Amino acid sequence: MRIIFVDTTIHQSFIGGGHLFLPGLMKELIRRGHEVHLVVKGKPDVKIRPMIEDSGAIVQINPWGKKGLVEDIAPLFNGWINELKPDVYVISTSADIGWVVLPFIDPRIATFTIGHNNEDTFYLPLRHYHSFITTAIGVSNEICEQYKVSCHMREEDVASIPYGVEVRQNMDPGSDKGTVELIYVGRLEEDQKKISDLIAIIKKLSEREEPYHIRIVGDGPCKPDLLEQLSAEIKAGKADITGWLSKNEVIKLLRQADIFILTSAFEGFSIALTEAMANGCCPVVTDIKSGNQQLIANGQNGFLIPVGDTHAFTDRLSELIRNRQKLNALRMAAWEKGRQFGVAIMAKNYESCFENALEKGKLNPRNPNKNFPLMSTCTSKYPNWLRRIKQVFVNNLN
Repeated sequence: MRIIFVDTTIHQSFIGGGHLFLPGLMKELIRRGHEVHLVVKGKPDVKIRPMIEDSGAIVQINPWGKKGLVEDIAPLFNGWINELKPDVYVISTSADIGWVVLPFIDPRIATFTIGHNNEDTFYLPLRHYHSFITTAIGVSNEICEQYKVSCHMREEDVASIPYGVEVRQNMDPGSDKGTVELIYVGRLEEDQKKISDLIAIIKKLSEREEPYHIRIVGDGPCKPDLLEQLSAEIKAGKADITGWLSKNEVIKLLRQADIFILTSAFEGFSIALTEAMANGCCPVVTDIKSGNQQLIANGQNGFLIPVGDTHAFTDRLSELIRNRQKLNALRMAAWEKGRQFGVAIMAKNYESCFENALEKGKLNPRNPNKNFPLMSTCTSKYPNWLRRIKQVFVNNLN
């Protein structure tokens, strides 16, 4: 198969799980004999660029050829797609052109979207363009349910395919003494990740004089506040803030850790959580819909804590720090669950999904509609002639 993935946000500095899963998927699909193209607006961000280069995918930067209003460049993008003649077109992450081109695309091409998070960023475009999508893929069961409930998708046109991660092949029994190693991996920001809760939990562990050490891996707007608030813990050797690390460095640290902490208010199917479990960490995370509840059986392979309940978080962590036998049993159970989500399994599921959609498309082809209205987020109160003049002015400045 010839496959196009579209990610028109991967050139930006914010890199999350919806970006990080893609290089591994593309690499495995190529290994399985497929030709894979990645459509982007600009060079991928330096943090993820090595992973994309290693994948072997053919990176296509601005294949529509020029800057302009999204409705003006959609036909140009469609012309490029028609010339390439792909079997499969996949919107991984795009706020505009990835969707706007859909009504133009040849009905023989199977079209897909991937929902990475349980929020309207991924639901709103699908509600508008659902009739031009062959299959909507959700990374969690909750996202797939929302596709059916609020995005007009039929059950047979929805597929659940969780992220795949690198899996630890063997688990050691774990130590029964010494400092317990905690780890947080993710963006350092407040609205989704609730970094203030993470700070509060660490402070409470220090107050209880628990024998812990935590590594905080990631970057984001809350990093300066984190450094300030945890200055005492950093000075005492109880906490390290590493900043952004490569995938291999993260995996190495996860395999050295005992407990993975996630304080998020919402997620999709957290790739950091999945990686942590697949590499032997016991998860202590928020009790939220989507991936957390799908991965964790509370008390059996980790713990689910109500969002914002820093006291309950601290109590559970203290319990595990003081009961290493229980902690090691939960780590083993978490690994047994996490190892079910390898990259090869994910790629095989995508391959099967693509093949099924191509067959389905032959029986019930889409109807292109070049006059289909733009979704509201791509429209403007200003007339197109004025917007085009502004675009020319901006292009000249650049």
